[in-house]
Amino acid sequence: MRLILFFDLPVKTKKERKIYANFRKLLISKGYLMMQYSVYVKLFANRDALKNHISFIKKNVPQEGHIRLAAMTEKQYANMEIIIGGRSRQEEVITDEPMILL
Repeated sequence: MRLILFFDLPVKTKKERKIYANFRKLLISKGYLMMQYSVYVKLFANRDALKNHISFIKKNVPQEGHIRLAAMTEKQYANMEIIIGGRSRQEEVITDEPMILL
C-alpha cells in the first residue's frame, strides 16, 4: 500500500515557516519521499500499518493549513502517469525494499 500525503501550510510568518519545516522534517524522518512540492509518498506493508500511521499523522498535524491523504495499492501507484513538457510516461516505482537481481 502507498499513502500519498498532500499538504498546504501557511508560510507567511517566521513561526509558520518553522511549523512547515518541522512538519516536513517529521515526514522525512518517518520515511516519506517527496513526489512534488508539498506532496509526499510512503510505502506500507499492509493496511493495518497504514491505518496506524494515519492515526500518527492525525496526532501530529499542524493546527493551521490543510492535509489530504490518499491510499492506493501498488498496482494503482504503478499505473500513475507523469506528463512532462507535453509528453507522457509511466512513473518509476520507488520503494524502500532492496532490489534483488536473479
